[in-house]
Amino acid sequence: MTWLRQLDAQLRALVPFATALIAVLIDAAPLVGAGPSGLNSFVTLCAVYFWSLYRPDLFTPTATFVTGLVYDGLAGLPLGLSSLVFLLVRNLMVVQQRYFLARSFPVIWFCFLLLAPAVEAARWLLSCLWWGHLFAIQPALLELLATIALYPAASWLLGRIHNQTPRLIHAS
Repeated sequence: MTWLRQLDAQLRALVPFATALIAVLIDAAPLVGAGPSGLNSFVTLCAVYFWSLYRPDLFTPTATFVTGLVYDGLAGLPLGLSSLVFLLVRNLMVVQQRYFLARSFPVIWFCFLLLAPAVEAARWLLSCLWWGHLFAIQPALLELLATIALYPAASWLLGRIHNQTPRLIHAS
């Protein structure tokens, strides 16, 4: 029975990483009838923000980095661009975790409202520098608005997953 408990604990420890990868797949999935000017969101940022705040012990820097690499690979971005941005988000959330955990959802969402534009601006700027081309800002702004609007639903869903996953006493 001991090895089954260890396997169970290890699988539960992968929940944040698995949900972040599902978010990447949602972001990468083409929207039906969207066309080139379709509205996208950045669900992966919601997952990275949430898990970095509530379970940084399980959503490790390695998981964060790999999430960014997978995102970049599927989105056709330079490998490492999203990893860099996600690691910065994770670091900020871990450093400020004590402040955030004592706050209500509106405060956490407001902080997401402040962080998301910085993330989107960094992604846009790094992409422009990488390709040596000034891209239109309107798609990035629309993605930002969709992401901010989506955060409460994403947070609610991730919170339900988090609450349904029992705390691990020892995951090794």
